[in-house]
Amino acid sequence: MSINPDKITAYCRAHSEIRDIVHEVLLFDGVVSTNDIALEMAADGMPGGLAILAESQSGGKGRLGRSWFSPPGKNIHLSLLLRPALQAREYPLFSPAAALGMLKGIREATGLEAGIKWPNDLVLSGKKVGGVLLVSGASGGQTPPLVIGLGLNVNPDHTDFPEELREIATSLKIASNTNMDRNVLIMDLLKAVSAEIHRLQGGEIKAVMDEVRLHCVTLGKKVRVATERRVFEGRAENIADDGALQIKLGDHSTRSVLMGDITHLREASAAKAAESH
Repeated sequence: MSINPDKITAYCRAHSEIRDIVHEVLLFDGVVSTNDIALEMAADGMPGGLAILAESQSGGKGRLGRSWFSPPGKNIHLSLLLRPALQAREYPLFSPAAALGMLKGIREATGLEAGIKWPNDLVLSGKKVGGVLLVSGASGGQTPPLVIGLGLNVNPDHTDFPEELREIATSLKIASNTNMDRNVLIMDLLKAVSAEIHRLQGGEIKAVMDEVRLHCVTLGKKVRVATERRVFEGRAENIADDGALQIKLGDHSTRSVLMGDITHLREASAAKAAESH
């Protein structure tokens, strides 16, 4: 089923808690990136409250410039253009908040329980199903814009994924064995993400981050962290209220990381146990 922007716009405008965040929805057939379009509109002075959707993306990006798997007509490629009621230095908090909203929207629409892999991936059964990417740019003479890019693998089958992704990525259809109505999903996502944005802007940062911590599958794991400057290993112990991952290193010191590439490592004892069977 194709995405119906008029139906989604009507839904947003009928619910005040969503309308305050999103009051207009645009759909493109094929784009390079919905985030790029949102940034261009922001630079032209477009106010916040816009949701941009595309049936396909040719140049969708994840973190660190990685390409995002974007087959036409099967996934959700969604960017929200906001001009938040927070200082620009607090914009990074919208990433875990949006991931939490996506998790709740997925649960509402499908009953599936996703987890958050720090800093901005959504996982089902250990495989990536979606993610969040924040970008900002020229202000257009207004409050600095924030674009929240939401990507979700909805209806691809296992064989639709490139071979190199089949062991690390999944979709809602694979997880549920059901073809999903993307319109319902988008509306549930917008409702849930809008609620988390309201909480952030209302000063409930700790409450939002408490829930993020509750659903974060990275905490308690031994991890390898790659930052721009170095690579190190340790155990992920906590997420601070500013979104930083706190990692205990082998010398028992703690390092806080605001951005990095995280790999969950198998515990040595578990690996040995698996080898013994």
